[in-house]
Amino acid sequence: MSNKLKIKDILLIALLTAVYMLIYLVIMMIIMPLGGLGHAISPGINGIFTGIIIYFMARKIGKMWQYSILTLLVMGIFAIMGGGYLPWLISSISTAIIADFIASRSKDTSVLKIALASGIMHMGQAWGAIIPAMFFLNSYRETWIKRGQSAEAMNEYIRYTTGYWGVISSIIVFVLAVIGVYIGHIILKKHFKEES
Repeated sequence: MSNKLKIKDILLIALLTAVYMLIYLVIMMIIMPLGGLGHAISPGINGIFTGIIIYFMARKIGKMWQYSILTLLVMGIFAIMGGGYLPWLISSISTAIIADFIASRSKDTSVLKIALASGIMHMGQAWGAIIPAMFFLNSYRETWIKRGQSAEAMNEYIRYTTGYWGVISSIIVFVLAVIGVYIGHIILKKHFKEES
């Protein structure tokens, strides 16, 4: 079996990305009342609900660069919506590449590897705020205030993305995304058994 992506694989990734983004946007609306903490761990909350997509992609496509393409498309959509941010792009793509090396070489990848890949990939999304908040706080804060965020909202968000809260938020995101893949596995296990 060839591990190279075909046009049909890329089209399926694009379709799955659209579903992933719909879920992400709904999650973002639901977690608004959680304020800064909700925003900091939103990639993990998204990971719970999109774990089924990550698992499905691994079982249906199972080819190198599947998660990198999904992440590039997600970042592109957020950029079109005005949320593009270079550190977020770098951390998201870097961890998606790692996720691909962990879990994108075969349709028979273990559930544990798919779960670890999802945890790392979603943690990379969270690091798009955590790393700037920890290492170039003033520039990060000013950038988003210029883009329309209030100083109060940024201060609350920074609280949950720096220091020990940055570490805790990273761990929460990772664990939630791992759980999401196991939920996806439970839901789709029978489907993929019947297919083979």
